[in-house]
Amino acid sequence: MAGAEIRQLLGKNLKRIRLQQGLSQLQLSMKTGLTHNFINDIESGKKWLSSESLEKFAAVLKAEPHHFFIPDSGDASVMKIDPYLINFSDSLQKMAHELQQRYGSNDTAPPPSK
Repeated sequence: MAGAEIRQLLGKNLKRIRLQQGLSQLQLSMKTGLTHNFINDIESGKKWLSSESLEKFAAVLKAEPHHFFIPDSGDASVMKIDPYLINFSDSLQKMAHELQQRYGSNDTAPPPSK
């Protein structure tokens, strides 16, 4: 799956979960402290997000971070998760931390420990 496809998947799932919670982009913006334009750009696949933003979305929308990356199986009532996805959230956070260190982000927090 290419980077653009992953952004599209993230955006589609963010929008789906947001709508399931009955929230507008503006309401989600107010609850997360992220701008409405940023949320719109994420949902349209134009921008990526930090692990901190992903955590905010997950907390407000009462979802696990990996839920934003699961392809739609066509059956919204049944969500099948492969065993390797159990630790997906930790792996994603560690990967984000490594990328932030490599590319000089201001975030110096250590990756979460198990």
